[in-house]
Amino acid sequence: MNKKNLPLWMMLTIIASLLIACKDGSDVLPSEDEDSIELHEADSDYTWNNADVIPIVLNGTSITANNAGVSVAGAVATIKAAGTYSISGTLTNGQIVVNNEDKGVVRIILNGVDITSSNSAPIYIKKAGKALVVLADNTQNKLTDGATYVYDIPADEEPNAALFSKADLTIFGNGSLTVTGKFNDGIASKDGLIIKSGTLNVTAADDGIRGKDYLIIKDGAINVTAKTDGLKSNNDENTALGYIIIEKGAMTISAGDDGIHAESKLTINGGNINITKSYEGIESKIITVNDGTIHIVSSDDGLNAAGGSSESATASGSYYFYMNGGYIWMDANGDGVDVNGTAEMTGGVIIVNGTTANNNAAVDYDRSFKIAGGYLLAVGSSGMAQIPGTSSTQNSVLITLTTAQQAGSLVHIQDSEGKDILTFKSTKKYQSVAFSSPELKKDTSYDVFFGGSSTGTVTDGLYKDGIYTSGTKAGTVSITSVATKVKL
Repeated sequence: MNKKNLPLWMMLTIIASLLIACKDGSDVLPSEDEDSIELHEADSDYTWNNADVIPIVLNGTSITANNAGVSVAGAVATIKAAGTYSISGTLTNGQIVVNNEDKGVVRIILNGVDITSSNSAPIYIKKAGKALVVLADNTQNKLTDGATYVYDIPADEEPNAALFSKADLTIFGNGSLTVTGKFNDGIASKDGLIIKSGTLNVTAADDGIRGKDYLIIKDGAINVTAKTDGLKSNNDENTALGYIIIEKGAMTISAGDDGIHAESKLTINGGNINITKSYEGIESKIITVNDGTIHIVSSDDGLNAAGGSSESATASGSYYFYMNGGYIWMDANGDGVDVNGTAEMTGGVIIVNGTTANNNAAVDYDRSFKIAGGYLLAVGSSGMAQIPGTSSTQNSVLITLTTAQQAGSLVHIQDSEGKDILTFKSTKKYQSVAFSSPELKKDTSYDVFFGGSSTGTVTDGLYKDGIYTSGTKAGTVSITSVATKVKL
């Protein structure tokens, strides 16, 4: 939903939510001091003297580089010294290797390259203090690997991505990079990975884009098609690492497993994220959404605050979902919002087209769910349906139905004066409606209708303005508590 099309009350809720601070308490998300995170980024990363740039020219089956810092053996160029290198041309079966023993900063400018390696990573950063890959303005760059590798480090099975770095890696620039990872990952860093800008198109046989310590996306246009996870960060040696922060950008992700997976923490501060295919859309032990527009299609859970691949997904006080603002729409065949711990919502919008199976729910949490602001709508099956609990300060209602409504059938809630509180069209059959809004008032009655039609403008199934033509009145609901449950 475009925020400029949201109702005024909803806009005010989102804006106000950004000013709400997390309160202390056992059921509240622990604070995340992002200022304390030590990133490998420095201002000097993004500036250099053009006079110092060292050219490397790719000539199909050979490489030209007239500098002592670069050694060439056939179709393999090895960068041995810190500095800035501009690479152009085509390699039909070759490789760029960074092996800087003094561990200085190596900056690689991709200036219109097309590099294919049949048995390894087209770009392999083996040693460096940190590495920077620059996408030169208005250039198109391609990296393609083969389906089988000859490992440089067999014990570690490395490299294992078309763009692979054992050092901290930053990617930026105003050009584009298309990565085809036929063997394993598309882009992978064994330390931290920052994407500052640029257009990235990644196809991978395993994970699309992966950072071990962290994955930070500051901006850019990113399109990922991956057999397993789309965006991923995990560090098995240090559980405090393995986090993802998304600041802004446009992102489209199609994944065979998780769309976005962080082992420890995932924070979304902005951007336009479209997960068109996934097993689970977003997964991390701690998920924080402060802003941004997110669409999720998943064959299992849409959003899952739980243990990751190295830990069982059991109920625990260490799993949290925190929604401060922004917009999330999902179509989930498993649980919609699944929190194996504590959830807190202070603002923003969540719309869930949930499961039709009674062993899952549109909203599913284990410890508590406190809502103090925002807009929550979740439709789905009735067997395990939940709403935010009695610790909330904003009213919620759970309506379960004797007879399921078919996909496309409107649910409409209006007050005694006929004012539209909710008009929504689900993508799937549903037998429960979980709803929380600042407009739901205690000790007030609302009429509930199913079917009918509306002349309003519809976005993601939610209608605004317009006139509702009555379908079938299912009954009248009275909001008697902060968490009201009724059956119609």
